[in-house]
Amino acid sequence: MSRNTKYVQCAMRRSIAGGSVRTTSYIPREFAKVGRVLRLRDDSVGWVDGWVVECVGEVVVEGDQLPDSHKAIKKPSQVDWRQYSATTCVARKEA
Repeated sequence: MSRNTKYVQCAMRRSIAGGSVRTTSYIPREFAKVGRVLRLRDDSVGWVDGWVVECVGEVVVEGDQLPDSHKAIKKPSQVDWRQYSATTCVARKEA
């Protein structure tokens, strides 16, 4: 992962037998386009095709400022939930 790359948080969906799965992840800004189909890496199974970008966030984050989700995972009792607020992601198409 290049530390010079800019990232955007995106909501994505992938169809599976009997339904679909969703995920939210920071992806490089160049790939963050609503409707784009991506291949994402899953730690347990490798690369998985078919993720469709449904929503692109507005905040751009430098590669060296990306949150580390593995370090951020805490027991629910250790989290100060007051620091979090609900956000709405509006799907927008690039012009």
